[in-house]
Parts: sequence; structure tokens; C-alpha cells
Amino acid sequence: MIEHWWGFATMPENMTYPSNSEDNPMTLICQFKLGEGLVYVFADLDYFFGDIDVEGGNLGEWPTNFYKVLYSPTQTNLHEHEIRYADGTSAVPEPRKMEDYDSKVLSQPTTWTDELAQDYPDYQVLAQLEEDDDINLRFYDCGSLFFLIKPEDLAARNFDRVKCVLYSY
Repeated sequence: MIEHWWGFATMPENMTYPSNSEDNPMTLICQFKLGEGLVYVFADLDYFFGDIDVEGGNLGEWPTNFYKVLYSPTQTNLHEHEIRYADGTSAVPEPRKMEDYDSKVLSQPTTWTDELAQDYPDYQVLAQLEEDDDINLRFYDCGSLFFLIKPEDLAARNFDRVKCVLYSY
């Protein structure tokens, strides 16, 4: 499955899997096709999965060491990067098909539309992640995590300028 939410990232072997500041692998949020290539959206979400002893949990714009968006211009020579605990069990939620999930990619925001328009008027939504009770993902109270990109950066496939922003009540 090339396009999906969660699960293991299927990336070219020469692409480095991103890690957080403690050198732990980030969680793949989604991977999806963009033209001939693939976009990978990662973040350090352990705090929001219930590990309150780790750094994280910022409202507003996140520092760049808490997330990473990568782009591969091709969909060939892909390798599945498995992230597992010491006992061999998966360290990430089970993959879900893009169309079977409430969160969105490359679409209009479905929540926090006024705030986004005011705070980031020149940006569009690359990915919008909603809370998910099935996997115990909570962003405080009815929160949403957004990955935002300027249209010209999206067209140029420049994902180094993506912003990650958390809104919550």
C-alpha cells in the first residue's frame, strides 16, 4: 500500500528515516503520492499517544525538530522501514487507507478554518491530523494538527519550509 495513514514508511533505501532529538524514530503520520513522487509526513507524537514523560505537547507552531516532511521524486526501489519495540511488536498504529480516515491531505481544512486563515494566510493544508480514539491519539481537547505549506513551495517540491501547527480548545 503506497498511500496510507500510519503504519510503516515505504521509502527509497537511500532516504534517511527521521528521528527526534533523542534519536528515537518519529511516527509516520501518512505517505501519499504527489505527481510521480511520494510525500512522507512524520512527527514526534509520543506525548499525544499518552507518554506524558517525554518532551512535546506544544500548542501553536511546533519547532522543526518535532516533525519532518520528506519527498521522494520517484516511487521505485522502495523499502519498508519497520519500527518495532524490543519485543518485536509494531511501535506504530496499524496502517489505514487514505479514504478510510477522517484526517485529510492536500485539502481545505475541515476545522479551525478561521484561525488558519488569520494566522497562516499564505499557506495551504498539506496534511490535517485529527484526534483518534481508536489509537488513543489525543490533542488536548478536540485538537487538530496541521502541516502547512505555501503553494509555491508545494509546486517546487520544497518541503523544508512546511510548518506544523497544533490547535486545540
